[in-house]
Amino acid sequence: MRVSIIQMRVADGDVQANIARGLKFIKEAAEGSDFVVLPELWTTGYDFNAIMEYAEGEGKGWSNELLSSIAEEYGVYIISSAPLKEDGKLYDAAFLIGPDGTIGTYRKIHLFRPYGEDKMFMAGNELGYFNTSFGGVGIAICYDLRFPELFRLLAMKGAKVIFVPASWGAPRALQWRTLLRARAAENQVFMVGANKVGKSEVTGEHYSGNSAVYDPFGFELMHSEESEQVLTVNVDLRTVDKIREYLPIWHDRRTDLYGIGSAWGVGDPGWGKRAAGTSRIEPT
Repeated sequence: MRVSIIQMRVADGDVQANIARGLKFIKEAAEGSDFVVLPELWTTGYDFNAIMEYAEGEGKGWSNELLSSIAEEYGVYIISSAPLKEDGKLYDAAFLIGPDGTIGTYRKIHLFRPYGEDKMFMAGNELGYFNTSFGGVGIAICYDLRFPELFRLLAMKGAKVIFVPASWGAPRALQWRTLLRARAAENQVFMVGANKVGKSEVTGEHYSGNSAVYDPFGFELMHSEESEQVLTVNVDLRTVDKIREYLPIWHDRRTDLYGIGSAWGVGDPGWGKRAAGTSRIEPT
């Protein structure tokens, strides 16, 4: 599939300008792409008043409606991160919008305290796993990247590609790329990270882009410098199965000693498991 990342400046609180700028890039990217992903909170930035007023759901947010029409027109999937208001509660969310409308919503599980996200938003409690015509995909947001268990669960559910919209500060740019690469290699999935550029007066952070795509071996397929741009790459999902056959880490996991998933309703993915205390692989 063909994936495009929108790397753009986000002006805190200037919703009209952000959406106008974003739509220009989205329409450029949607031509010939299968998936388009935007940075975290691209409509509002971290301006609390704008977040309250223009949240999707119970607010005045209208970006999802616009993106749905674009997704239908171009036959594309769009991953859009924007604030969401439900039952009076605010979430830092990401929406998967397809040609037939919104497929699902992910509410950010890990809130970034240095930005005060824990004071603005409620934490989500559900995995960002969704089915598309290309198969299962995962969505996480920014700070989630530091929690490897989440990505293991998404891979166990069946995600072969995981999208990460982000507001990742320049002082931690090396960690951003390192963690994207690690999550790709350890789970044998494609990782797609979409970051912003520019300066936020609210967070006091500078964002240097470094949006990137890594393959299931951890090889970098694409990365950006610090500028507004659309980055596009072809992703061959068949590579996932080939690499898992070549390097069978899923068979060699010792789930008798360590295991995650039961609390999330995620069982063994069925790719084989090692019999406890032996080196023999037991088929499942």
